[in-house]
Amino acid sequence: MQINLQQLRSIMKESGIPVYRDDAPTTAVYPYIIYEFVNETQKRSSSKVLKSMPLYQIALITNRTEADYEPLKAALNKHQVEYSSFEGFPYDENDSTITQFITNVRCVN
Repeated sequence: MQINLQQLRSIMKESGIPVYRDDAPTTAVYPYIIYEFVNETQKRSSSKVLKSMPLYQIALITNRTEADYEPLKAALNKHQVEYSSFEGFPYDENDSTITQFITNVRCVN
């Protein structure tokens, strides 16, 4: 299903996980979601832009396991939103192992 950014934000919030754009406050409690603009493509016909299609990276940040992104996945699936496979990227933060589970969603303006 094609969605715009406002719809994507609402769907992410349905997961019950806190959602932030670009950066989370230092007081944020795991898990939380951060989404960021990645790029934009355009559908054209006869040199006219028909659709602007921004891509957003969605990262679920947690200090636990991949089970933490299940509510986000359920919300996206409920609304039939197409997203890329989740990938996990661990890193250290304040002597704890934190994992970013990342997916991408293309919106339509």
